[in-house]
Amino acid sequence: MMCPICVDQGTRSRVTPGDRFTTLMGHSPYYDEDGQYHNHDPNTVTVEYGCSHGHRWEEKPRMVCGAPDCGWDA
Repeated sequence: MMCPICVDQGTRSRVTPGDRFTTLMGHSPYYDEDGQYHNHDPNTVTVEYGCSHGHRWEEKPRMVCGAPDCGWDA
């Protein structure tokens, strides 16, 4: 993990993860007719980061099912 602002500025810094927030919507993982496990989790995860130069940003990683050829993503 590198600070995107420092990368743009050509500087180096240390990155520290901050708070992590997750929505709490219910969902039901399941096994399909071929025995593939599907986890269509609609929740959003937000992770905050900061660097040693004082830059702050957040990322929202995409959730994917994980079953081969499913194609679902949030």
